[in-house]
Amino acid sequence: MSRPESAAVRLHTPADLAEALPYLLGYQPRTSLAAAIFHDGRFTCAARMDLPPAESAWFDFAAEAARAIIDQFDSQNAPTPDSVVLYLLDEPAPGQSGRTVAARLAPLAGLLRAAFTHHRVTVPLTLCISANQWWDITHDIRPGSGTSLPDTAPGPATVAFTVAGQLPALSEDALITTFAPLTGRAADTLRTALDTTASDNRRGAVRPATAHTLLEQAATAFADPATTALPPADTATLLHALSDRLVRDWAMSLPDTHTNPAARRLFTYLATAAVTPHEALACAPLTLLAVSAWYDDDQALARLALRRACRLDPAARLPALLRAAFNLPISTQQLKELARAGRPTG
Repeated sequence: MSRPESAAVRLHTPADLAEALPYLLGYQPRTSLAAAIFHDGRFTCAARMDLPPAESAWFDFAAEAARAIIDQFDSQNAPTPDSVVLYLLDEPAPGQSGRTVAARLAPLAGLLRAAFTHHRVTVPLTLCISANQWWDITHDIRPGSGTSLPDTAPGPATVAFTVAGQLPALSEDALITTFAPLTGRAADTLRTALDTTASDNRRGAVRPATAHTLLEQAATAFADPATTALPPADTATLLHALSDRLVRDWAMSLPDTHTNPAARRLFTYLATAAVTPHEALACAPLTLLAVSAWYDDDQALARLALRRACRLDPAARLPALLRAAFNLPISTQQLKELARAGRPTG
């Protein structure tokens, strides 16, 4: 869940709420259920989930989504929200319109409203956002013409958030691009190195002490903004070494022992260096990138990096645990203490 900034912004109309979503969530999502959560009339936080691809899953999805959001507050002994504003986001298929999407998602809006009502949480407004337009589908199962979101000129909500000091939110695609696998000639060179290192690892894994030394050297190198890459052999060695849980946990402390910008740039590079067919090796650096981004209060990037890590390795426990922890009021200091626990002393 994403939590609000301290500056107050008043949202009065459905148009304001539609325009405000990227600021409430921290980025502009796609194919999502998003929820703006309120208690005593005040916005407390926002949550996002992937929409299920099959309509046959909608009933179970609605029940699970409402329960998951409410359970987050129960687990914190926090006041249960009394209302939520829901957003359903999807893009039309070729040849379709945003209105078609709104009509298709309207039944899901009804299921979600019933699921939240079961938990005594009201849903005063459900918006569908598609093709840069929005529809109020709270009760309308046959949406009419949509209302365009501000395009060239900022709307009143954007102006209010800007005055409050919040920067324009990036799109989900733009954030994901920052850690997407490399392509082209650079990818070819890395692929060869990764293939070679994989063969070497079959004869004997990289020793943790060797990996630690290499990680220290790499973090020092990335402290220089001019450094954008490591030698392919070192990159491949680190990616394979980070598959070792103990090495990965040790690397979590690099933002603390060096500088967070250096560690964040290193982890971003390693995530992009896990080129096809070695994408699964990005799970560890993506998890480390999420921790580093969280230190910078970049919650949107942290969550997207963890989502990608969990998709690459559904059995990986640390990214799954961190996704859950990031939905709790975990402080940067608590996260640093967790990171330090992975580095032996003495």
